[in-house]
Amino acid sequence: MLRATIYLDLDRDYVLSRISERSDRPFLVTQCEVIDDEYIRFVIDAGDHRDEIEGALLASDAVRDVERVGDGELLITKRSSGALPIIRENHGMLQRMSKFEGTTRVFDVVVFRRADLKAIIADLRALGRVRLAKLKPFSTPETPLSPRQTEVLSLALEAGYYDWPRRTDAQTLAARLGISHSTLLEHLRKAEKKMLSEALAGASVAASHGPAAPNVAGDAR
Repeated sequence: MLRATIYLDLDRDYVLSRISERSDRPFLVTQCEVIDDEYIRFVIDAGDHRDEIEGALLASDAVRDVERVGDGELLITKRSSGALPIIRENHGMLQRMSKFEGTTRVFDVVVFRRADLKAIIADLRALGRVRLAKLKPFSTPETPLSPRQTEVLSLALEAGYYDWPRRTDAQTLAARLGISHSTLLEHLRKAEKKMLSEALAGASVAASHGPAAPNVAGDAR
């Protein structure tokens, strides 16, 4: 598994593009989470511009909710610009959107295989220019998957267990592996917990453009 940082420069202006005009620096995103496979929820520090930014957000059809939290911060729930469905359809997991500035979005994504990452980048090109800034192994010595968990999770992914709609079920996977249904679900649950724990623990703000990683994908267009 791999963790990638992807820069997407959108071809169109969206509500975040418009509100970023009110600041001379990128907006850093914290506490980012995925809601209902279409929406993302996150916090930004709007500072002295909180009132006008809140008003611009609430006027947009793409924004479902805005809540004031902390000193100058906004908790925003909005529909994805289109990147989230693309990441999900290609077996990726959005770890977070770490920042935005103008039409540029920065996404931290976890993928199982390089082929999945290539597919994500290829499909994102329909939305704008794409650049892969960072690529590194996902697992760390603190939270490795066991060989059995890796086997079960890999088979589940390849067989379409995580597709929507699913192309297989847990009973079929268990039969292919020669284990019980309950044992398979336990392996999946533990593996997913390790992955999510590692993703949350290792989340960091992409503060600067890093060198593009070779042999995956280059700049788009």
